Amino acid sequence: MLARPDSGFVNTGNRETKGVESAMITPTVHRTGMSTTRKSVRRGLVGLTAVALAFTLAACSSSGKSGASASTTAEPTITVWNDALASGSCGVPPAQSFLTKGVNMFEATNPGFKVKIIQVACDGSDAFSTLLKTSEVAGNTPDVGQLYVGGQVIQNGKYLVPLNNVFSQDYIKSLTGWTYVTDGYGTKANGSIYAVPFGAGYWYSVYYNKAMMAKAGITNPQPATWADLINLGKKLKAKGITPLEIGEKEGYMGAWTQDALISGLVGDKGVLAMYNGTQSLNSPALIQPYTAWHQLYSAGITNSDAPSLSYATAIADFSAGKGAMTITGGFFNSSFQKGLGKNVGLFPVPVLPGGVNMKSLSGGPNNSYVIFKNSTHVKEAAKLIEYLTSLDVQKLSVDELGQLPNNVSFTPDAAFTASQPLLKSIYDYINVQHYTLGEAFDNIMPGTVMNYWYHTNSAVFGGTQSPTSAASSMQQQMQSYLATASTG
Repeated sequence: MLARPDSGFVNTGNRETKGVESAMITPTVHRTGMSTTRKSVRRGLVGLTAVALAFTLAACSSSGKSGASASTTAEPTITVWNDALASGSCGVPPAQSFLTKGVNMFEATNPGFKVKIIQVACDGSDAFSTLLKTSEVAGNTPDVGQLYVGGQVIQNGKYLVPLNNVFSQDYIKSLTGWTYVTDGYGTKANGSIYAVPFGAGYWYSVYYNKAMMAKAGITNPQPATWADLINLGKKLKAKGITPLEIGEKEGYMGAWTQDALISGLVGDKGVLAMYNGTQSLNSPALIQPYTAWHQLYSAGITNSDAPSLSYATAIADFSAGKGAMTITGGFFNSSFQKGLGKNVGLFPVPVLPGGVNMKSLSGGPNNSYVIFKNSTHVKEAAKLIEYLTSLDVQKLSVDELGQLPNNVSFTPDAAFTASQPLLKSIYDYINVQHYTLGEAFDNIMPGTVMNYWYHTNSAVFGGTQSPTSAASSMQQQMQSYLATASTG
């Protein structure tokens, strides 16, 4: 949902949120989360735009960019949906978006090519989910669209061009993040590649207010275990400081946190086993993270209204200096840096004992470009995508998306470090401290099951449902999904 934050999570099979509703749509194999698109927790609630608006925009919206090439060569016009995937993108005026800037650069360096950007509802919304389904059935999708990595891509695979032979191996090797845009998630030999990932993704972390930590006599907090985090919270509370600002009304903060705990406990192998039905969800893999999540509230180290507070309000409160810590992903980096300036830092969500990865980051790639099957300009669309995923264009997206480029050639320079200290911290955890990277649980699991999971997260956090009851009900949901999937 990711669920996965900027726009509004709708579990689309992926992850963002704030409007970050990661969107993972339940794939045939599956992976989507929120409402049907999944990245609920990778997503941000894109405040649900009216479906009618989505249709109007898709059918008759003018390009979000102006000034295309005046050349009249035989090159076709490539149509692209700007269905913003990140919360940061969802509120950006079309003319200022990285997509518009990238397209303008592409046209300037490729005379004769014309690209029409069609503004539609943010991907994490119900409106976009409806638009996507109806357009695919009617065969009037554009040449290129943006979908959430994971479930949303895989579930819509039958409407997408397999890209294995469209792009060169050199190009594929120039980017990271291909596993979860490939049918079978790496478990199938020669699985079809259905999308091109862009951006290195979001990694769930504990963000902290340096000034509040200093007030409690704490500098550079780096709790290694969940117990260490609880003790840190108690120390802050003893100083009269609200330790954690949490909003768990929608269940998204619980998803971001438990994604990290699950990745540390069982890794991708364990999550894929649950996805494939060979490992029960009614097991310590879910019961322990549920228990830990409730512990934050029962220990009294969150704001008292956390169970009923929206995640968006909690994020805004933390940005305004109302809590020492919060738990989320990079989709809110810009908000935090705007509100707290240099006073904000981060560290990975600490792990639970007995896990397979004791130094773990969870989250994963969020965004991808796809070519729809009804396109008659596949070669040209591929050329556009190659340009839009170039390092120069991806650098333009950093502020808007809040994620590192996924070009293997990228290394942060002094200017990047100065302007993006939070992303530089993530880069160091990955490339210097060599944290194991895990794909978020709700990026992999079916969207329908993940939508249910978000509800249980909220209930368990506030104490109205027990961890064992929640895990048992999750297994029932998964069994129902697998039974339906097996019969088509």
